[in-house]
Amino acid sequence: MELLWTALIVGIVAGIAECDGYGWGQTSISRPTVVGMLIGFVLGDLQTGLIVGGTIELAYLGLFGVGAALPPDLTMATAISSSLAILSGLEPNAAVAFAIPVAVAAQFLSMLVWTGNIGLIHRADVYAKQANFRGIDKLTYTGTFLFFLQGFIPAFLAILLGVNAVKYAIELIPPWVMNSLTLAGGILPAVGFAMLFNMMSIKKLLPYFIIGFALASYLNISLLGMAVLGIGVMLLYVYRMDEKSLT
Repeated sequence: MELLWTALIVGIVAGIAECDGYGWGQTSISRPTVVGMLIGFVLGDLQTGLIVGGTIELAYLGLFGVGAALPPDLTMATAISSSLAILSGLEPNAAVAFAIPVAVAAQFLSMLVWTGNIGLIHRADVYAKQANFRGIDKLTYTGTFLFFLQGFIPAFLAILLGVNAVKYAIELIPPWVMNSLTLAGGILPAVGFAMLFNMMSIKKLLPYFIIGFALASYLNISLLGMAVLGIGVMLLYVYRMDEKSLT
């Protein structure tokens, strides 16, 4: 009974986190650091939750969903990995390594939910032509609930079935499939940034991109150092634009 209650709590936290941005705005509770903290809080081990969530955050800091390209589900990976680390005594590093295949596997469920929501969107178009605002509201809540289930069901089952069962389920996936998915997940950040930069299509920003890439690649500047340097360059650019607008 205690395990069932624990699985229920973890599932609810994961489900709420998955709804972030779909129904009540973007609050960033779906980010790995926040999810790890919340899981650690409800399971009574805040430190382990923060370590696992923070490590996953750093590992995938440059991963963004651009357009129709869905990245690996870091929210689900953090919820399950931090929970298993706390409940089974896994080392945080081992839990983070375990998060990689979980994130890629959960990506399939994300695609399924997004596909289901496409049908709701087309139905909402019909309601919009009919000025049926109540019907649009119901479809919005239904779509948000699908995202909740996307987070709740895997997290609930993962905790209820236990560490060994989850590992066994992942081991059933053929190695070549998992390797291909892992490779694809590694390429996604580069594709996402390329799409984002192409979408911006501002040639005058290209020199800053080249300089930043060179500094990060050849001078071994840390991530924090690059962030501080980027903020400084951004402020110089903004001040320069303000001066031009005044003249």
